[in-house]
Amino acid sequence: MGLLNKYIFRKAAISIGGLIIFAICVLLMERLLRIFQMVSSSATPGSDATTMIVNLLPHYLGMAIPMALLLGTIITVDRLSRTSELTSALGSGVSLFQMTKPFIILAVILSGIALYVESIAIPKGRYQFRQTAHLVKQQSYAAILRQGTPTTVGNRTVFPGNNRDGDAIGPVFIYEEFLDKGERSIRITTAQEAQLEVREQTRDVVLKLENGKTRLVTKNKEVEGDFEFDKSAITAAASMVPFRARGNDERELTTWELLNNQDGSINASVDRNTNNAALHVRIAKSIFLLLLPFIAVPFGLNYGRNPSSAGIFVGVVFLVAVQKALELGQSLGAAGTVPPWAGVWPIVFIVAALAFYLFQKSAYKMGQPPLTSFGYLVKDAMAWVKRDLSETKKTLSKGTVS
Repeated sequence: MGLLNKYIFRKAAISIGGLIIFAICVLLMERLLRIFQMVSSSATPGSDATTMIVNLLPHYLGMAIPMALLLGTIITVDRLSRTSELTSALGSGVSLFQMTKPFIILAVILSGIALYVESIAIPKGRYQFRQTAHLVKQQSYAAILRQGTPTTVGNRTVFPGNNRDGDAIGPVFIYEEFLDKGERSIRITTAQEAQLEVREQTRDVVLKLENGKTRLVTKNKEVEGDFEFDKSAITAAASMVPFRARGNDERELTTWELLNNQDGSINASVDRNTNNAALHVRIAKSIFLLLLPFIAVPFGLNYGRNPSSAGIFVGVVFLVAVQKALELGQSLGAAGTVPPWAGVWPIVFIVAALAFYLFQKSAYKMGQPPLTSFGYLVKDAMAWVKRDLSETKKTLSKGTVS
């Protein structure tokens, strides 16, 4: 790699890396509010929130990479154009394809990262996020008890008081239904004070009771027994529902698992068409990244004294349109409307043809960049709108005077 390509590579890497970090931060902002709301009643909010955020990072990284590669390339080429560095390089005999090589290298690197993220990191991260959310919901009653809110866990309902200092709660009234020799019975427990404790290893919540009584109520509504105790404890470990195994849908399966499950024989919970459509989309997204430099470089080209900034706008619209088209193709393939491959690969071939056309027109044919006319079109449209508004005002003013 020559000095010019190293220079372009460094500038592009800084722009793309900064855009990836910025995009992840922006995408996380909205989800952070929901995460904090979810863990606000958790027994260990800090740990749970950190785990959920870490497991979400691969998902947002997969969304940020295409946008950052496209915009970073457009911005870098646009800066080279505005500072006349691009014109100088082309005038000295360096071809546009030679100057595109740094962007191709970055695209190959990001394509490999995206393939790993889409294939392994996102499916496993999504499952771990859902697992953590499940545990938070199972254990959130610990914080609710501290607030003095009645809570039902399994066959036990706890009515806590909140007139104690610190972590203590009380008085406590516990209503519990159970079967005794095949007959439905009720156990009522009262205590003057209780302490909540979360076990670090099992994360079970234990309610330690002090100075209380336990009574039984039979089916005939008769009270039997009056057992008093100084200290006792109850736990909800037996009522905790374990989370399901990974692989409930295709988004939790790795690409290798999707590849082995193409006939639906390994994981029956995932439909065969849904499985294969997801597999084709994941592979297509990685190949799509390899095509982006050949589209982004023409979008960023600017010649002349009046450079245009239409590349960023058109690039964003183009990327969003392709993403939505892939989602539509995947949904059609999953529904069986079209074969799973037919909903994805025609879109990739269209993008490849567009990339070939734009780059060939920019690199091997004389003339203005592809988007130069777009800027003039926008200016003409704005001028037409202003002219139409001024004529409308004149017509209205004449009508008012008459």
